[in-house]
Amino acid sequence: MASIPNISTLFTWALYFIPIYIFILDPLLRPFVSQSTTPSSDYNHVNDIWATSDSAPELNLVDDTLLSPEDGVPFNCPGEPAGYKVHLLSRTPLILYLENFLRDEEADHLVDISVNKYTPSIIYDGVTQKVDPSARLSDRALLDRDDTVRCLEDRARAFQGWRPHLYIERMWAQRYNVSGHYRHHYDWTGSLALGGDRLSTFMVYLGADCEGGGTNFPRLKMPPGKQWCQFLECEGEEDSSSEEQFESIDGVIPKHKPGITFKPIKGNAIFWENLRSDGSGYEETWHASYPVTSGTKVGLNIWSWYQPPKQTRRG
Repeated sequence: MASIPNISTLFTWALYFIPIYIFILDPLLRPFVSQSTTPSSDYNHVNDIWATSDSAPELNLVDDTLLSPEDGVPFNCPGEPAGYKVHLLSRTPLILYLENFLRDEEADHLVDISVNKYTPSIIYDGVTQKVDPSARLSDRALLDRDDTVRCLEDRARAFQGWRPHLYIERMWAQRYNVSGHYRHHYDWTGSLALGGDRLSTFMVYLGADCEGGGTNFPRLKMPPGKQWCQFLECEGEEDSSSEEQFESIDGVIPKHKPGITFKPIKGNAIFWENLRSDGSGYEETWHASYPVTSGTKVGLNIWSWYQPPKQTRRG
């Protein structure tokens, strides 16, 4: 009968085996071992659902008063601005600045069709929708889905790679007259597990005949390079924004305007992703519209709504 190796012999074998496994066996076996994991959350991981879109179960769609479904209605996009410039500001979260995202004619048209449709903007406190001028002082107008709007919906989807289960919300023009503002807030609600949330935001400037009205992100850092001063308020520039302070969940935002503030520039846009792959929101996207001190600013929100597929029972 073979004798059982003593402890010192086993220890010696282990010293030899461990480096052999780490440097030889593990690299050889890794391609044959499945790397797939089963998400534990109800809504699944966003990227995992995108990857399995071909076999995704039926969607639990919100009605078209909120979303703009691809309904097969033909539309024409003459003079599509394929040459707009994309500038990377942040990778995590992904934040991009889009120069000339809209042509002047498109921006003017969207402003024109919003006339006579404006009503006071609302806020959502997690329970009810209400008008609160102390938090948000502006007017909004729901835009009809004409050719220009449909082309912009398609441009926003294409920019994000035509991701499955991603829908463009109905578009609202936002008008800020003198003193118009929107205190710091998130575009996401953290409700993805409950049926959907705003995955990303395009903040587009349709009209910028104003002073003040910058879009502030207090939790972002100023990027290096003087080139950014084309689009961001930089030190040494004349401050055109109001001295009004905003209260937030972090307390009072001081008058020196922390973080970065985008200048309103007609036709340009800011794009950012609101959600991580697990559905949680990026705290860095806390942002506000500073008060307009003179003139009028008109913006456009293009929100991409992620609608997870409705899971169906099997068997």
